[in-house]
Order: sequence, then structure tokens, then C-alpha cells
Amino acid sequence: MNSVKILHCADIHIGAAESFLGAAAAERRFETVMTFERIIDAAKENEVKVIAIAGDLFNSNAAESGLTAPVFEKIASAPEIKVVFAAGNHDPLSADSPFLSAKLPDNLYVLPAKDACIVFEELKLRVYGKSFENVYMQGEEAFSLTPPDDDFINLMVLHGELRSDLGSLYNSVTPEFIKSSGMDYIALGHIHKRTETAKLKNTCFAYCGCPEGQGFDETGEKGVYIGEIGKGFCGLEFVPLSKRQHVCLKTDVSGLRSASEVSAKILDGLKAVCGDGYRNNLYKIELTGSLPEDTRLNLTEITGRVSEAVYYAKIKDCTENETDLKELSGEVSLKGIFVKNMLQRIESASEAEKPELEYALKLGLKAFGSEVAYSED
Repeated sequence: MNSVKILHCADIHIGAAESFLGAAAAERRFETVMTFERIIDAAKENEVKVIAIAGDLFNSNAAESGLTAPVFEKIASAPEIKVVFAAGNHDPLSADSPFLSAKLPDNLYVLPAKDACIVFEELKLRVYGKSFENVYMQGEEAFSLTPPDDDFINLMVLHGELRSDLGSLYNSVTPEFIKSSGMDYIALGHIHKRTETAKLKNTCFAYCGCPEGQGFDETGEKGVYIGEIGKGFCGLEFVPLSKRQHVCLKTDVSGLRSASEVSAKILDGLKAVCGDGYRNNLYKIELTGSLPEDTRLNLTEITGRVSEAVYYAKIKDCTENETDLKELSGEVSLKGIFVKNMLQRIESASEAEKPELEYALKLGLKAFGSEVAYSED
């Protein structure tokens, strides 16, 4: 059976900045270039014939040449691999596109901003798709080009949003579009979370997700799909390639008193969850549990100790002090009056309102102890 080995990637967003990293943000921007270089290296190692890049290779068309030039050089370093690119909403084929102004590698094929087909006779492969021309693009009910009924493999590369209607401004891709396409595989981009491969009629499709997370809303392992596709089937496997992961964790520090104890507990948890590579990652950590009433956590010291061991750590104190609130509400003091009023509000509140009021009570008690930073949320 005729088949071809492909690598499906998308949403690399080279040039995007994680501003919360401060001085390290510039270094982190260039790490996405190195991630792309690992993608090309993985394609070589796996003897991939075609790389399908489903949009948003660059975070914008304003990406400087110090970022675009290494990308095009890396593509050119693998002349045996066909690299097909469909521009996305972040790097559309508008007048300022580097794909229109730069000298492109001979093995890079950019799909135009209209339904198109590129034929690779030696691979018995046709690659269909189109690029965004502007930030927004309407979807279509059906692709305007129908593949011939022969033994060629039909691959489509698209940046767009899977949905049931054409209401998206980011190229709606509907079930009807997929079923009528005649494709063997549709390589999708735009959604940063990877999906498993699915199938409608005879067409397989998937989002590969982004290969490098850009924030704490993009957690976990990131990478690409690599494998064989053929007539009506795909044997793609996920290959992790990200340099770093964004990880959100909760750590119960009940009963602990010192910053060194808390820091050690956090680091033990990071090692348990992320293994030997835990030092490379970015962490958002919530401290939970109950502490003795006289215990005050020094977040500055804890963050400093943990940050020494990992690439980045943001730590939030969500612990509660073991306080007898009922007894405290009976005190004749401003603190006692505050607790009494808050307990009354919590008791009469709806279930939906209670968590917010309970958190406000906690912050208020911390404020009485001069523990709340002006920026604490």
C-alpha cells in the first residue's frame, strides 16, 4: 500500500515573548527557534519525506531577521525533505510577510491565499490547502479542488478552527468540509492543545498542538506528530520536543513552619511529577493546607530557594491558618468585628458566592498581620 512519512507541526509562534520572565524573556524567545531546529532534526532522524506546517510559524510578520533567517537556513539544511507551509492568522501572506519578501529555500513550498494543490510526483502525493491572507479568514462549505480518483495520497494543510458552522473568523473547518474533502489526512493548526487523530468518512485529521508552550494556559508535554499516512489511514505518533514545560501544581504544606522545609517539600513534588528534567521547567505553584496560627510563610525566601533550582517559579500562598474563627469573631476588636461580619455574609451567601467571600476573609486576616502585598490577587 502506498504511504508517505510526514511530520505535522503548527503554532510554533517564533518571536512570541513571555513578558512575565523579565530579563529572561529575550532568551526564551530564541528558544522557540531552537525548538524549530529540533523539529527539522527529528524529521531527518525519522526519514520524514514531508513536513506539514499548519500556520503560525512566526508570532507575527514583524519578526526580526535574527529570528526568520535561522528558520529558513534550517529548512534549507534538509533539502531532501519537502516543507509545506500554510500561513496562519499570526503570520498571514500580507504585504509584510517574510514568506513574500525573503529568499526562500528551494524545498519550502508556501500555499497561496486561495485553494491550491502542490503535486509531488515522486512521492505519489498531492498537498492541498491555503494560507491566511489577513488576520481573519472565513471558512468555506467545501474545498473548491477535488482530488482525482487514483492511488495518490491526498494531504491537506490548514490553519483553522474546527466547529459545526461557518461562524468563526479564523477559517471554520466543519465536519461537512472534512467529509467532502476527499483527503486522506488533514493537518490542522490554530488550536494549541493536541488532539488525538480522528476520522470522518475516509478522512483522518488532528491538531498537533504547539511544540513549545507560551504560558501557564499551555501546560504539559508539547511536540509534533510523526508517522505514515496513506489511503484512508494515518499512523501518526506524538513525539515530545519542547525544551521546557509549563507546569501548574498544588503543594500541601500543612504543619510545616520554615521556608527551608516548605521549599524542600515543593522541590520533592516537582521531581516526583516531572522526573529528572524538572529543573528545565516553568512552574506556577499554589501552597495549600493548614498552618499553625503563629506561622507566617516568607514567600520571598521560598520563591528564592525554589527559583535557584528551576528555570522559573511563581508561588502563591493559599494556605489557611488554624484559627478558631468563631472564637475570634467574639473578640472586641476591629479584627473580631471584621471576622464576625464576614462569617455572617458567608453564612447567608449562595454556594456560588461563598468561595470568593471565604478567600476575602483569608486575605483580610492576612492583612491584619501585614502579610498581603499590594498586588496580591
